[in-house]
Amino acid sequence: MMFVPLLLPLAFSAIVSALPCLRRNSAPPSWLPAVRWSNRSASDPPRIQRGFISVPIDYENREEGTVELGIVRLPATAAQRRGTLFYNPGGPGGVPSDYILAATETSPNFGQAVLEDYDVVGIDPRGVGLSQRVKCDPDLYNERVSSFPTTDEGFQRLVAHNAALGQSCLDLTGPVLNHLDTTNLARDMELVRRALIDDEKLNFLGRSYGSQVGLTYAELFPHNVNRMALDGILDHTQDETTTLNDEATAYEVTLNRFFAWCNTTLNCTLHGQDAAGVYQSITRKAQEQPIPAPGCVLAEYSACRPDVTGEEIRANVQGLLLFQNATAEFPGWDFLSEAISQAANGNATLLSSPLATSETFAAYAGLAIGCQDWRHESTSLADLRYKINMASATAPQTLGSTQSYYYQSNCIGWPAAATNPQSRLGPGIAKAPPMLLVNSLFDPSTSIVWATAIQRQVPNSILLTRAGSGHTSYQLRGEAAAAIDAFLVDGILPQPATVVHS
Repeated sequence: MMFVPLLLPLAFSAIVSALPCLRRNSAPPSWLPAVRWSNRSASDPPRIQRGFISVPIDYENREEGTVELGIVRLPATAAQRRGTLFYNPGGPGGVPSDYILAATETSPNFGQAVLEDYDVVGIDPRGVGLSQRVKCDPDLYNERVSSFPTTDEGFQRLVAHNAALGQSCLDLTGPVLNHLDTTNLARDMELVRRALIDDEKLNFLGRSYGSQVGLTYAELFPHNVNRMALDGILDHTQDETTTLNDEATAYEVTLNRFFAWCNTTLNCTLHGQDAAGVYQSITRKAQEQPIPAPGCVLAEYSACRPDVTGEEIRANVQGLLLFQNATAEFPGWDFLSEAISQAANGNATLLSSPLATSETFAAYAGLAIGCQDWRHESTSLADLRYKINMASATAPQTLGSTQSYYYQSNCIGWPAAATNPQSRLGPGIAKAPPMLLVNSLFDPSTSIVWATAIQRQVPNSILLTRAGSGHTSYQLRGEAAAAIDAFLVDGILPQPATVVHS
């Protein structure tokens, strides 16, 4: 999971248990839609190509109609291209087209050899970016409702809020809201592959949630895979409590790494102070009385809450831990240290949660996709409190505040069923060619435990470990990125159990 600090009711469990047999039907449709290429935007980089394709809303029922997907392609620079590389940056809700449109000579987002050899293609998933967007009521989204209820009244308020928000999304988005899961995205990718490069197999680079996309595709269409590199491995095979515990402890361990970094690094605004103590102080104070965020004033396109609770601080700090060093899209740990320092001085603006300002706010899609991909079977306050208490014991500073927990709490009452809940990887994955898996040791979002578990389920896969902190490694352009590029360009896999440091 990635970039979103956000994730089956028991009555449906018997029905859902039968769904994998249906949703894993990998037979391609008998028809093939065409990509419709459109004019470039005036702001597009040179050589960029934009297109659209219409795919079935429901692959089992063509009468549901179609949904339009947006595609961006950056052609290879070499005279003899090696092939096409599909890319997904994570999420759910991440926008592949944004990363490709942002690829420049000074900030390529991809290795130069990759850009020389491959046409790089981004398919914006249904509900996201250039594709038909998920739409919801921003006023309902902006209601402040605790995801960590302590009373039955609070639990019922959370469920009612989830149901009302989800119903608004269904009313505004239409039937596609019921068909946003990762299995549908994998089948969409296969249609696009056939439409663009039917005589070529798929090459794929997926980061974070993109690893789930790649693994799902490899399950369904193993014989159509060529080279697949996955960076920041999401494990979609575990039960709810194991998923929550693994991510909560990964967040906790990485937060402690941040505190240690502050103690030894002058770039940390909290250097020379008790960084852990300052963090604990602001979360405790904010839980008793929200800390003001005076910089959060309504702007034309964005806004944030005028004050911040302890629950919101814990959720947002996970997102700010993702990248130790700043990237083109995300701040680094120095920014997080400044945010905590300012909050300790009464200004929590940098830790405030964004507010939705339109019916097409980007965060809606991540929630809607997550509610179809992840189990959320709690039916009572006691169910949620069990999870909270468990996570609080193993992660006493972050208290289980994770993307996993967000799906387990904020999807209760959601109108669209969980059509792609967690399950073991199917036998199709054994037919896929060797693939490269990459994970850092201290990743606050995708645990190294997840990467190890997936490596054991994917025959012939190689897990490369980066002995460092942060979420995904490709953007660092270090040893891990070089290994990914070497595999994609030349087919060279590292030796098993390889560890790199950058």
